[in-house]
Amino acid sequence: MGILVFDVGTSSMRGALINDKADILCQFHRKYHPTFYSSIKVTQDPEIWRKALYDIARDVGDWCKDQNEEVEMISLTAQRTSIIPVDHKGDPLCDAVMWQDKRNIEVCTRLSAMNGQIIRKSGTMVNPVFSGSKMAWLKETAPEIYKKADRIFVVADYLLYHMTGQRKLDRTYASRSHLMNLRTGRWDSVLLDIFGIEKNKLCDLIDPGELHGYTNEKFAESTRLKTGIPVYSAGGDQQCSALGMGIYEEGDMEVTSGTGAFIIGITEKVPIVLMGNPIINYSAVKGKYIVEASILTCSAAFDWFCNNFYKEVQGDIYQKIDQEIAQSPPGANGCMLLPFFQGRATPQWNPKATASFTNVTLSTTRGDMARALLEGIAYEIRNNLDIVEGQIGKAEQIQIGGGLSNSHEFNQIQADVYGRKLIQYQHREAGIIGAWTSTMVESGKVSDHKEALEWAGRNNSIQIYEPVEKNIEKYQELRADMNHLYQKIY
Repeated sequence: MGILVFDVGTSSMRGALINDKADILCQFHRKYHPTFYSSIKVTQDPEIWRKALYDIARDVGDWCKDQNEEVEMISLTAQRTSIIPVDHKGDPLCDAVMWQDKRNIEVCTRLSAMNGQIIRKSGTMVNPVFSGSKMAWLKETAPEIYKKADRIFVVADYLLYHMTGQRKLDRTYASRSHLMNLRTGRWDSVLLDIFGIEKNKLCDLIDPGELHGYTNEKFAESTRLKTGIPVYSAGGDQQCSALGMGIYEEGDMEVTSGTGAFIIGITEKVPIVLMGNPIINYSAVKGKYIVEASILTCSAAFDWFCNNFYKEVQGDIYQKIDQEIAQSPPGANGCMLLPFFQGRATPQWNPKATASFTNVTLSTTRGDMARALLEGIAYEIRNNLDIVEGQIGKAEQIQIGGGLSNSHEFNQIQADVYGRKLIQYQHREAGIIGAWTSTMVESGKVSDHKEALEWAGRNNSIQIYEPVEKNIEKYQELRADMNHLYQKIY
């Protein structure tokens, strides 16, 4: 018996069957990619997600049949703010507007005049990533689609609907819409009026981790899994990733360097005064909140660099790049990067910002540019770390994860830039483990999150990165230089 966890990311979906002791029995995945039409238009066909869900469920079902195992429960975590208008059957009316899509910039600019009310009620200032302004943009630019829409889903409720037939949304996603009141946990009439969205276009709200429904006949017929399997909404991907890394108590802190980078701390209450920066969202742990900051491009920038500068490398590209980065000293021989490939998120939302290398000379090497790229990302993460810690206090150590943490050199750069001890679990699927933990607790299989995470961590080794003292001050000066350059340009 096991929990089938779906982890729906920006570029792939994974499904893992995990038993009560946190052992991964089997795992399958499907890759896909959003379509980048331009720097502001990014979409994806929602049927790609539905097909991936069904394909993975069939793979797991076939494996269970061969191994005499059974799916006892299903848990899902997903990317958080891409929107999908659907008809009454749950079929998409157009391609999903992805979280990276910035065609709503003009809407955000206009709505920023209402930031006072928006921040007080929703917890953060208006920005192009959250789903509410994307819905407002859709209503203005494609009114016929908006009018036909029975609901406007995000990815999680789209897939959960096709498993259970229920139109529900957990509050980790709703808290990233600008439409839910952070203190009441309900859709807010004032916010709905500001953004021009009717409540009947939205799903009923449930708590993170809560039972969403049960697998229906249509899903069972499409996947060969049983009907009646309990299905849980574990929470947004970054919330579950934080939980899977052991971030669930007041003051815990983590940095995940995935497609974008996310800096997350935990607090047990909504601050009395909401400043709008950093972001306050519901946590995957019921009754708690995350304090979050982010940069829009992290490993995606690294992939861009690899594709354009390391095309000849076969095999482990991290090892090759790490070797060349190690030959470049801290500060990359003067080369510096402004890391805003898709605009700037927190601490100063600026969708028009772009990336640029500076101080490039004829003596600059490929390794210098690779180090400068990683240093620039780390500087911006540190900027955001400062604003999160301004809300919850300084963390003495930080958990790290995400695809870019496969680079040993990047992890050491992070430790030196942050000036903190970093802890990295080896071979830990943080998002999947976080969703499993949430469902184990909610279903009553364990007493609390601590017990579940102890099971999950019993076979994990960790790697620790200590900051190099002589590099801390140097990086403080270079980060100040980068911030000064940004202010001069923007």
